[in-house]
Amino acid sequence: MAAQLIPLSVWAESIFGEHKPHRNTLMNWIRNGRIRPVPRKVGREYFCKPNAEYVDPVAERIERMTNGR
Repeated sequence: MAAQLIPLSVWAESIFGEHKPHRNTLMNWIRNGRIRPVPRKVGREYFCKPNAEYVDPVAERIERMTNGR
């Protein structure tokens, strides 16, 4: 059975608590591929897997460079 999808706002609340980013910031993150796995749009709202993570592409690139990949 596939993992359930949860609304993006619920995911943000579970990850960041009371300091969750504004909805516009979350939309920006989706457009720029900073949430992985990528959230899915159903109707007007985005849903993501509960185990989704925020990924900082700059930090990821630096890590790849320092590890020689």
